[in-house]
Amino acid sequence: MKTYKFLSYILALGLLLTVSSCDEDTLDEIDTNPNSPTDVPLNLLLPQAETDVAFAVANTDVAWYSSVFVQHTAGVHAQLQQADRRASLNDATLVNNTWTTIYAGTLPDLNLIIEKGSAGGDQEGFLIHVGIAKILKAFTIAIATDTWGRVPYSEIGQGAEQRQPVFDEQQQIYNNIQMLLDEAIADLAAGGPNPGARDLIYGGATVPAQSIVDSWTRAAWSLKARYYNRLSNINPTESAQQALAAAENGFSSSAQNMNFAVFTSDATGQNPWFQEAADRQHLAVSQRFVQTLQGLSDPRLDVLVAPAPSTGEITGAPNGTQDNDQASVLFSDPTDFVLNATAPVPLMTYDELKFIEAEAHLRLGQQVEAVAAFREAVLAAMQRQASLSGTAAEAYVAQIVADGLSLQDIIQQKWISFFLYQPIEAFADYRRTDLPELPHPISRAPLRFPYPQSEIDANAGNVPNVQLTDGVWWDDGTED
Repeated sequence: MKTYKFLSYILALGLLLTVSSCDEDTLDEIDTNPNSPTDVPLNLLLPQAETDVAFAVANTDVAWYSSVFVQHTAGVHAQLQQADRRASLNDATLVNNTWTTIYAGTLPDLNLIIEKGSAGGDQEGFLIHVGIAKILKAFTIAIATDTWGRVPYSEIGQGAEQRQPVFDEQQQIYNNIQMLLDEAIADLAAGGPNPGARDLIYGGATVPAQSIVDSWTRAAWSLKARYYNRLSNINPTESAQQALAAAENGFSSSAQNMNFAVFTSDATGQNPWFQEAADRQHLAVSQRFVQTLQGLSDPRLDVLVAPAPSTGEITGAPNGTQDNDQASVLFSDPTDFVLNATAPVPLMTYDELKFIEAEAHLRLGQQVEAVAAFREAVLAAMQRQASLSGTAAEAYVAQIVADGLSLQDIIQQKWISFFLYQPIEAFADYRRTDLPELPHPISRAPLRFPYPQSEIDANAGNVPNVQLTDGVWWDDGTED
């Protein structure tokens, strides 16, 4: 955020110095870029905002570091190897890019969609667009607060009038997330012009508006279940009841998954994880992930993880390894089936929702219902991740629940289902439940990310003074 403001200031200052003798009309003309319109219609804002959320917010820096922390992957080169060795984690530039994307790009765009399409806006009545934007805003601010704890929310979007926003308490932010999703559901029901192909998640040139409304409404309810369940340490019973009530209106099959699936083979449009592997090669599949699937005789292993070139066998990288493997020779990578230029990234899925239901039922002592939801969750995850179904999948589930179902079983299978593209959610579950068990040769993963240097420089008086070992509110009940 600081970088963008500073750049704007320098450009403005340069113009003033250059044209100080010009009249006001000349200044207005010079200050107008014909290739950069000042008013952008909703049909252009929406696809850009969806791309930012799916690409830069949910599937770059924070996701890559979280993947190492939850041991889906191991860092085998450069910054991610350093993070896996627990070095430089206090570096305030660690995830600067994600913070800047959220606060200088994504949230302003989403707020503009909401403003323009709501009552009094210049595109008043575009309430399907508004509903989608509110869902994406809730999703984005949830990633922000789960990553850093207290973050700016109530005072953002005021431009020059508020350059030093307060950092709101996470409890209040979570209340606002639920309010946003409730508002989104109401906006979607009110209807409006069809976003059609401009909606890159559920839309399309021939998709009717009602279908888009139905899909996004189910997504909103499913996300409500996710964020209610996040509060299991705050209020175990109420969070379970609220999650289950929301889930009743959520996804009813994997066909309704909230996926971003419009990546291209062009270098600028590729899946971000594929770009990371092609350009940096900082990650390998972790030994923990490989050994977990081997221990469970999980039939997904060969579909998800490729043999290492050096051994011809699936070989996971130990977390905290001293071995550099930027050449991807020593250790296994994800298979091409999982990781390719156009591979879709899931943002919320039916199997995640069923895992949430299983956990909530278990917390309420409803073992039969928990087992039924767990079974459906694992079967859906196996089908989505590896196209596996039928007898082998059923037998796999049966062996897990043969002696009853535990929270360890649920979170471990959910952790597997989050490979490769949802480590941010896996990291939240790990901090919330301390599951699955992820021993590390140096130390356990941190409980939050450091605040970015850009915000420390611009807003030091409001940035919380916390340590990486301090839990966020939904984890330990304190706001720090």
